[in-house]
Amino acid sequence: MKILISVIIFFSFSYSQDIFVDGEMEYDKQYYAKFDRFTKHGGLNNHSNGSKDEIKLPSNFPNLGSTFTLEALFYSNDSTSDYHQKLIGNLIFNGNQYNNSSPHITFIRNDDIYYGFSSNGQIKNRIVPNVRSAKIWQHVAFTFDGNEAKLYLNGEVIDSTVSWAGVIPSLIPITSIGTRFSGRIDEVRVWNIARSKSQINQNMYGSLNGNSDGLLAYYTMDTNDNFKIIDYSPNQYHASIDHVDILPEFLSSENCPDGPDGSYGCPYPTILDALENAQGGQSILVREGRYTDLIFADFINQSTHLEGPKIEVVGESDDTYIDGTVEVNASWEPYNLNGNQVYRAVLDMGQISKNANTHIDTIYGVFVNDRYMIPAMPVNFKNPTDLTYGNKDNPEPNTVFSVDLGGVPYVGGYEPGDLNNLDTIEEYGFDKNTNTLYIFPGDEIPDSTNVRVRVRTYSLDLRNSDNITFDNFHFGSGAVFTSDASFITFKNSTFSHSWEVGLRHRQMMESGIDKRHRGNMMVNGLHNTVRNCVFRYVVDAYIFRFKKVFWPVYENILAEYNGWFGNEFWNLKVDDNCANCNADITNDENYFPDTWRYITMRHNRSGNIGPGKRSLVEYAWIENHYQNTDGSGIGRGPGAAHKSTTRYCWLFNTNRNGLRFDGSCAGQFGLVHHVISVGNKRGFRVKGDKHDIYHVAAYDNYDSDVVVRPDKYCGDYGTAEHETGLPNGEGNYNTNVHNVIAGRGFPCSSYDCGDPSTTNNGADVVNTDPAFLLNESGNWYGRHFPIDNDAGNWSQSFPQLEMENPWIDNRNRSSEQLVDIFGVDPFENDRFQSYDFRPKKGSVFIDNGKIIEGINDGQEESFYHGESFFGQNRAYIGSAPDIGPYEYGDSVYWIPGYRYNYPSIPIPRNGAENVPIEYGLAWNYPWSENYNGVSATVTITGPGINDVRVFDYPTNVMFVDLMPNSSYNWSVSIQGIPGSVNGESWTFSTVDKIYPLNDRSVDMSIQDSTYLPSHMQNLEVSKNKFAFFKFDLPINLNIVNSIQFNITPSYVGSNENGMVLYKFNDTTWTEKLDESNIGMLNLSNLTPLDTIFDLELNDEINIDIKDFISNNGLNSFALGMIDTPDVVSIYSKENLILEGEFNSTVQFHNSGYATNHTVWPSISIDIQNDLSTDNMLIPKTFALHQNYPNPFNPYTTIRFDLPRDIKVQIEVYDVLGRLVKNLVDNNQNAGFKSIQWDATNNFGGNVSSGVYLYSIKAGDFYQTRKMIIIK
Repeated sequence: MKILISVIIFFSFSYSQDIFVDGEMEYDKQYYAKFDRFTKHGGLNNHSNGSKDEIKLPSNFPNLGSTFTLEALFYSNDSTSDYHQKLIGNLIFNGNQYNNSSPHITFIRNDDIYYGFSSNGQIKNRIVPNVRSAKIWQHVAFTFDGNEAKLYLNGEVIDSTVSWAGVIPSLIPITSIGTRFSGRIDEVRVWNIARSKSQINQNMYGSLNGNSDGLLAYYTMDTNDNFKIIDYSPNQYHASIDHVDILPEFLSSENCPDGPDGSYGCPYPTILDALENAQGGQSILVREGRYTDLIFADFINQSTHLEGPKIEVVGESDDTYIDGTVEVNASWEPYNLNGNQVYRAVLDMGQISKNANTHIDTIYGVFVNDRYMIPAMPVNFKNPTDLTYGNKDNPEPNTVFSVDLGGVPYVGGYEPGDLNNLDTIEEYGFDKNTNTLYIFPGDEIPDSTNVRVRVRTYSLDLRNSDNITFDNFHFGSGAVFTSDASFITFKNSTFSHSWEVGLRHRQMMESGIDKRHRGNMMVNGLHNTVRNCVFRYVVDAYIFRFKKVFWPVYENILAEYNGWFGNEFWNLKVDDNCANCNADITNDENYFPDTWRYITMRHNRSGNIGPGKRSLVEYAWIENHYQNTDGSGIGRGPGAAHKSTTRYCWLFNTNRNGLRFDGSCAGQFGLVHHVISVGNKRGFRVKGDKHDIYHVAAYDNYDSDVVVRPDKYCGDYGTAEHETGLPNGEGNYNTNVHNVIAGRGFPCSSYDCGDPSTTNNGADVVNTDPAFLLNESGNWYGRHFPIDNDAGNWSQSFPQLEMENPWIDNRNRSSEQLVDIFGVDPFENDRFQSYDFRPKKGSVFIDNGKIIEGINDGQEESFYHGESFFGQNRAYIGSAPDIGPYEYGDSVYWIPGYRYNYPSIPIPRNGAENVPIEYGLAWNYPWSENYNGVSATVTITGPGINDVRVFDYPTNVMFVDLMPNSSYNWSVSIQGIPGSVNGESWTFSTVDKIYPLNDRSVDMSIQDSTYLPSHMQNLEVSKNKFAFFKFDLPINLNIVNSIQFNITPSYVGSNENGMVLYKFNDTTWTEKLDESNIGMLNLSNLTPLDTIFDLELNDEINIDIKDFISNNGLNSFALGMIDTPDVVSIYSKENLILEGEFNSTVQFHNSGYATNHTVWPSISIDIQNDLSTDNMLIPKTFALHQNYPNPFNPYTTIRFDLPRDIKVQIEVYDVLGRLVKNLVDNNQNAGFKSIQWDATNNFGGNVSSGVYLYSIKAGDFYQTRKMIIIK
């Protein structure tokens, strides 16, 4: 997580209204008891006016007689609560129950104080109205001398009565302090005498001598070693703590005699103190460190759900922890347990409670040197916090994703941390009976300083609070929760270990708390946001959940290594973002859409996206979702599809379905466009009707790719037909389906896929005329183009062959699986996934799609969600849109997922090989909340190129011409995003061969016959059948020694008369189903070049064709036999290692896709080897380019082009024409050149800011440009 620049310097440049927090600041302190409506765990159903907070007096606490005094200091948070708040007394709260009341002081509504007792079943109580005040310390005392009762407030009598004279209180003991109270209590004193006014005033705000006469019990809220409230009277009636926080009141320090005030010099030691003293418009600036205090609060900056001035709580760095662990100081000893050498220590739970400021009786997690320890389990696995190299197809052995744990512990029938299962490194067990912690160490050995234990469920819980932002924190080992809170934002933060396996599960279930109410949650509110946050190791709970929050936003989220156990749907979630979720779904005013943008979910067991109603999901990347249930990567259940938008997403190896619209009677009007779904059970599973599906691609899905089914549709919402709840079998008849790529399975009932009567109601689109599907609907279906692979009805063409270098499911598999499928491991040296889904040059996808208004024409989207930024929906390039999610030649390559604070996702990937020599480099921009004025500088160096270019956001493609068999370095730096850092330098190498754009065997005896764009693996060559090849040679022929045409025979029948190589003098041919189709052209325009006689099976043939290449660019060739019966076959550019076979013995496998590049037709180019990097490609003209950056300080680069060797002078002048610097004055070789200037003059001094001129003189060529220096 990046450190915000504003955070780095805030302690020096903050405004006077800012509040400072420093947990290391030392103050004198005394303790008080904090009571609130939270339990110590927080979260849903752990907050009520009937609070569980109380201090319990011991069972032997004596009954009070006819004379007594009760007194205490109190600080009320809310003086208007309608509930009975028991300052001291027994557990009586309703009026008719006070006939069994001990002497008590109770606070009730309207600032009233209720006091008295019962006697022989009679109620003796009085109400004193409107006397309390909120948010200040006050003193209250109730005295009774057997004759007169008096109530004191701040030392003054505010009520008295003699009506109870002679009445003896019932023998009912006082049992508790602070039950249902909201606020702070201190200095509680119980006397068996009636104290006078002067006695009360004498030590009202001070401390007492514990031996004072008549003092029955005295509680200053100090705690003993067992974390009980100490009774400083001689009677030692020490009290127990239940959910109450015992907190320090910070008094003074050497430099702060009045205690903390939130100033720079006297900062608050806790975040909660700062929040409770902050107002909207202020910033709370928090020094780095660990903050283990609970942030549980009510009514912070409350505006009743209205947007207003915000409290900004900002961490100094990513080492600013809001931490649910506390340090353990224990004596560790080696111990033999279960035959293993472990370490054990008895934990001092009293000291742990003091560190946690509340009573702690167990622990929920263990860390050694911040290294996570695993609760002991019956099945062993390596530490789940370590990175994994596995994936869903091939989980890394001995990881939590590869083992069967029988579900989560409470399903599997065992408790995490059971000592009987402590048998491997980095596990721990805890014996609650003896408070003994056992650790089986790995590299980290426990000692008295390096062990921390988790004691929290939630670390932050805000209620009835608005307009608060938490920025740049690490929330560790504690979840966050808000309720009835609006305009709350968490941003630039990390969440780790928010929940642990089995954490309080049984306690929650026994308390009637729905098990789904676990994890990071926001309940009830408006416009709450989680932005630029990372979530890791959230186990057995929601990663984050919005429930009943209107207009929630997830933006720039990375969630990885979460889930771990079982098949519960613990994910990112939005629920119930509707005013009345049972109301008419067509009523737009009832729904408050959620937004999901830049989301990455990877390596999670339960890691899908669960959008709410009317949601926008864009730029989501879900990969390796290990859960195996009937789920999906992006799932929209009943009602959630209606008027939803899903766009610009990647879905790989998700939970069975990539994207799904499902549920009883399904839905309508869902928009899906520009989405890729690969490696799932089903790529897309869309039910309902009247949806819009455009520019999606699905392949390598083991059941089906694009499923647009007629079932689970009951008619239009709001109609009598729909109310019956009975499917009518006509779902998706009216769904629009265009520009779709489907590899193997395409059940589709839409009329865009063919007449339902022809397709068996959508069950088999293969019966649709391919020309209709491709030309009229713009849909490409692999099974429409069977190939010569003997796979029967399942023969298909592979969309992967039409793309540059896409994600391939087989690349994820183990070597053993691949050998089982192919007989060899074709990906042995190609294990890293690639994410370049652009159509290859020459692909049938290019210019074959349909124009969809607001989707691919560059216009504003006119469906349910507009553009998120100007120009988001790109205009197509060429004569028509391309089929599939990407447009060939576009200068923007959309990349979904989380954006780091540096350029990322290089395409080609770092270390890539066999990159085409004509290519578009692509990258992802860093995260920013505002991309106005953002640009990227791209530098690439290598043979034939030394280039620097600047691109304005969102442009992220740099088109380059490269040399074959060469290595390149490139990098991207970003301007305009504060806090972003430059990325690393990336490398790649190019292909050593050029493969055809198209190749095809054509029957020369048949005229005007359209050939389907099938991926034929073998090209037959005979007298009547010629094989045609079209190549693109984007290279300067002047630097070429030789050009060879390479082919490999896959079959040799006979070749007695020779096979002729022709130059085909038409390069306009394609395999599209239009007039450019190879079968529709005049194929006689052939020029013979050479005759080949020696042909051997699988023996490559190399023919030098340099003399026949007159220009770079497109060139076509053909092969044909001179006479019958000669016939051979040549491997094509679609040849695969396994020819389309589907191996059902391998789990989740359906694709025989693995290319056999070594036998593909190709052209090899031998480049002159005496050319340097600078002059391998020689410019045609002289040029002086604009410097970059400009303006600059203090460095800039000046590029210039020299078409020949020549003497060059480059000089810098000021605006008055005075010479400032000689940059170049020597002979230079031809090539693309650059020189850097550091803003110094010829004497080495720094020049001033302003406008300067720089000029080049090379022979007769002279040019001048301007540049600007800024200081």
